Amino acid sequence: MRQQRFTKRAVHSIACAAVCAAFATSASAQRYPTQHRYLTKPLKVCDQGVFYVGGAPKVTPFGAGPTPAANTQIIIGSMFVQFQVPMKSKSWPLIIIHGSGYTGSCVQGTATGSEGWMDYTVRHGIPTYVVDQSGRGRSGFDKSVIHEGEYLIGTDPAAAAALLPTLGGSTSTAWTSWFGHIIPTGTDVTTGQMVRHGDVGDPLCATEPAHCNQFGQIPMEPESPWAVDQAVASRTGIGAPAGLGTVTPDVGGHVNPAFPLNDRYLALQAYKFNVPNTESTLPGSVCASCNPTTLNATNTWSPRALATLVEGLGGAIVATHSQSGQIGMNMVRILREDGKLHMLKGLIQVEGGANAAASGTTAEDFRNVPYLYFIGDYTGHSANGQALVAAIKALGGTADYIKLDEPGWWQGKYAGPYGAAYVGPFAGVSHMMMIEDKNLPVMDVILDWARKNIKSPKATACKEDFDEDN
Repeated sequence: MRQQRFTKRAVHSIACAAVCAAFATSASAQRYPTQHRYLTKPLKVCDQGVFYVGGAPKVTPFGAGPTPAANTQIIIGSMFVQFQVPMKSKSWPLIIIHGSGYTGSCVQGTATGSEGWMDYTVRHGIPTYVVDQSGRGRSGFDKSVIHEGEYLIGTDPAAAAALLPTLGGSTSTAWTSWFGHIIPTGTDVTTGQMVRHGDVGDPLCATEPAHCNQFGQIPMEPESPWAVDQAVASRTGIGAPAGLGTVTPDVGGHVNPAFPLNDRYLALQAYKFNVPNTESTLPGSVCASCNPTTLNATNTWSPRALATLVEGLGGAIVATHSQSGQIGMNMVRILREDGKLHMLKGLIQVEGGANAAASGTTAEDFRNVPYLYFIGDYTGHSANGQALVAAIKALGGTADYIKLDEPGWWQGKYAGPYGAAYVGPFAGVSHMMMIEDKNLPVMDVILDWARKNIKSPKATACKEDFDEDN
């Protein structure tokens, strides 16, 4: 396997020019999503659907636009939930919540166009509930604060600035956060060269040399040309107004041969999972037991909605990712305040916040709640995660800290080396592991941990009482 990686890299620079030129003009390079199978095998479910939890009414004269009108009521802060129940349920329900810049879609399929975590967990007998954070994606956002900000901007700019949210994020920041680098330091997509993880020029080669022995797990050209939107790569887009995609100077190989792959790397299908963090349109709150006591919108609305979902399901396991790590921690506090902490059957945190003090929680809250802190290959350690695991264990609770490039049962037959020299089965797994090529083996590790540490309820079979004629 390692030799294959070297072979790919050896021909990479030779093949790039020919491959890129061919795919820039060839419609055959674009593979339509339904032209291949996502699922690893057919999936039969007992039930599936969508619903919403949480939220609050808001009465505002800015419900329809930036000109004050008659007061109308809107609902803010509700959380979208999509679920599937297997034919035979063998586990507590699993609730998965995404991180910053994403929605629940990131666990429903991959950038490769293959089976996502949601279908895979259902296939393993786990009723699975995927959410969009309150105020994000299918959960909507509070449009009235933008309308009111527009109204105030001419007369009270300070008040308008306080209302208008910062949504953040871009595809090129996603590149530098998860998928690769722009070199030299200080350059951007118009002045620098985009380098994928593991390719020649990757600055991690010096400190983590094993990462130069394999590409990252996000599919890209030249080996996966269908993972690139050719219309975006040509800086046009499908149906985009004239000139919208133009970058001056053009960063693609057509104009600037110094950066022969920038246009391809800026056109990855993986970027289309990204959405703005529109939950910032929602108000924050005060938490007397938290440090600091003020909570932003992210840690105000989604934790409450998650707690409501856990309680409504009669118990569940919750898995968070990245930004939603602190959402999970605040959910623990809310469940404790509701007297329903026993309904949380386990908390799995994938590379996210684990700050107990900031969420008003302590290790004591996890004495009877199995806890896993989980990290991939490209990400560093979490001091908060390590401290929380140690504190829970000291109380006699169940807690583990798994880093995929370190020794452990998850390595199978692989016996090292580890750390910066790691070339084992999870080499190249990044922060966005759920949309990568190795997403299912990664979930296998999480599921194996859960089976070992979370006591499952009695299995239940689907009641097939549907009218076959309707």
